[in-house]
Amino acid sequence: MEWNRETPWRQGFLLSDAAIDALGLRHAASPDKTIVVVATHDCDLAQDPQFEPVVEVVVGCLTVKDGNCTHAKNARKLHVEFAGEAPFWAEFEATAKVGIDKLRLNEYLPRSEVRLRSEDHAVLQMWLASRYRRSAFADEFERRLTKETKLAEKIAKAVKPHGELIIGVFFDVDEGVEVTRNGPDDTYVLDITILHQAAPDFVAAESAARAAADAIGKAFKEKLLAPSKQWQQIELRFCEPMSESVLTYEMFKQLKRWRLEHISLAAEPQQPVLAE
Repeated sequence: MEWNRETPWRQGFLLSDAAIDALGLRHAASPDKTIVVVATHDCDLAQDPQFEPVVEVVVGCLTVKDGNCTHAKNARKLHVEFAGEAPFWAEFEATAKVGIDKLRLNEYLPRSEVRLRSEDHAVLQMWLASRYRRSAFADEFERRLTKETKLAEKIAKAVKPHGELIIGVFFDVDEGVEVTRNGPDDTYVLDITILHQAAPDFVAAESAARAAADAIGKAFKEKLLAPSKQWQQIELRFCEPMSESVLTYEMFKQLKRWRLEHISLAAEPQQPVLAE
């Protein structure tokens, strides 16, 4: 079958079981629950196979939603809902990307009974991009937050109970200016924004973000302010909840996402994962 720009395939579309079997894409741990999603962008899908011969897909599986893996909060793992006749949640891992021959894929049609909603397609795109858009914090700042004070663990612990009500934790360090700090009295200035959902339950989401913000603020004060009555290492200027409905683009450019899997980076040779 000839490939052309009218291909039925789009980013976020799912492969059928027949295509999964023919292309050998069964999930290693849960073969009977395999879900395979197209990761390649629509513009690249439309290109002639002579120039763009490979389509990238992500092999995943059916799952039970874990709110801490939604909204692209975790760059390694995504939980996202597919809507349709029989909606379900799927889990994808960033290391499970596979390249397949475009002409082989062209022998099959995508599943039509389930699709990503537009907002969930946007989440998939953010998640796919997150591993390639990593603007690192200063090494010294990360050392203080993760190893010296263990406050990164406190942040993760404060956010975890609230699942998908919280979209993400965003930092503004030294108002976006990279400054070399030396010694505990030479403090970084940190502002934290806990971004929460606007819908479907604004009140519940705002309450969850407020609880997380209060817990984080308390942890910083107990660790870095209370002992000496003067901020040490990192000065937390504020930690506040904010609805996604009021976050401006200007603010978004200034803030950097602090991903919850930062707490594991010390044991792995991986660079920090940050804002979209």
